[in-house]
Amino acid sequence: MKRAKVFSLLILFVLSASVFAGCSPDADKNTSGGDTAVNTSGNTSGNISNGGIASKQGDWIYYINGSDSDKIYKIKADGTGKAKLSDDEAASSINAAGDWIYYRSCSDVCSLYKVKTDGTQRTKLGEDSVDYVNAAGDWIYYCNYSDNYKVYKIKTDGTGRTKLSDDASAFINVSGGWIYYQNSSDGSKIYRMKTDGTERAKLNEDISGSIDVVGDWIYYSNSSDDRKIYKIKTDGTGRTKLGEDSTSYINNSGDWIYYQNAGDGSKIYRMNTDGTEKTKMNEDGSNSINIVGDWIYYLNISDDNIYRIKTDGTGRVEVN
Repeated sequence: MKRAKVFSLLILFVLSASVFAGCSPDADKNTSGGDTAVNTSGNTSGNISNGGIASKQGDWIYYINGSDSDKIYKIKADGTGKAKLSDDEAASSINAAGDWIYYRSCSDVCSLYKVKTDGTQRTKLGEDSVDYVNAAGDWIYYCNYSDNYKVYKIKTDGTGRTKLSDDASAFINVSGGWIYYQNSSDGSKIYRMKTDGTERAKLNEDISGSIDVVGDWIYYSNSSDDRKIYKIKTDGTGRTKLGEDSTSYINNSGDWIYYQNAGDGSKIYRMNTDGTEKTKMNEDGSNSINIVGDWIYYLNISDDNIYRIKTDGTGRVEVN
């Protein structure tokens, strides 16, 4: 699975570069109707920080099929209705919002594309090489590799391309009118700015990766402390260490933090957001942890394929 390998190498590059040098949205929903709910943001921040290999809207899960060159597929949450949506290989950063899927296609220098949820009207949105794609409302925010990893935004129709910052960035999260990101231009510390690029501010002094903004808290892997999990408030206060495990992959769902435990063969663990009730979830070496509904999608390091398990650790199956 080429795309997942690229993402794993990217995580290592980002964390390694931060030592020497010092680009996910909320899943805001229209909850007016159960199965017909429509996303106004395309994926969760935790999923995008983990490569964006899966996204859920209504009854449907949109995902990367590792057994078919990382092309985009969809399947109903009950396992029926499987269909291929695009022939783009090495896709990632999937965002399902409204009638569209926004994504990164590394079969075309990691450019930004969209396709209808029925697989029609595939459209290229720009010439930039992108990552950490966040679709939120009428805008798409991304890390622009064509311009030294700076944060850009573009409208969902491909117009209005705008640079928002001169910081080299990664792990972009869009939440509550703010963009949170790792600033690689300043030792990989966490920064935030408004979605128009104003009010830029530093939030911590740690070498920070795998950033996941949930509500009033930012969860991250702290490379200043052997990649252990920390949290701070979105205003930079309340810095708290949550455990002793080292990780490069963090994703939150409800009251739980799911993470890769580097000290136990990179298996998936979870703990409460206060650091209690630590539990092992699987026996696979895992990365790219994505959570959609009651399922965890992840890359199995041993065979380079995508698997899923229930959020309680049961029901392991390969996804294809």
